[in-house]
Amino acid sequence: MAETRNTNQKMKILGYLKSVKTHPTAETVYKAVKKELPAISLGTVYRNLNKMAEDREILRFKVGNEFHFDGDTCCHQHCECITCGKIIDCFQKELSEYTLKKIDVKGFKPECVNILFKGRCEQCSKR
Repeated sequence: MAETRNTNQKMKILGYLKSVKTHPTAETVYKAVKKELPAISLGTVYRNLNKMAEDREILRFKVGNEFHFDGDTCCHQHCECITCGKIIDCFQKELSEYTLKKIDVKGFKPECVNILFKGRCEQCSKR
């Protein structure tokens, strides 16, 4: 396995993801990191995000037609508002643990579960 490099770009991207709770897209990450690293390209951001997701340093999940990224890799779920698209963290460790214990697929041992609940956030429910 190739050695993972901790470049300045990667560290800035990871630092940004760990500092926010908004589950940004690659374009949002790019705009934020570009303020500190003006020479960074969108392609570099995409490559780093995808590599970090493959290496399980961050979470990547698809909502609608876009990938979103999360610097918090602890056991938690996500709630997506079907009206405004907002993504909210949900920390119910027991739910993930229960799901992992109950999955029974021959020839497969699950190690991780990503749960995405769809509904309406409080603000959209009031409208």
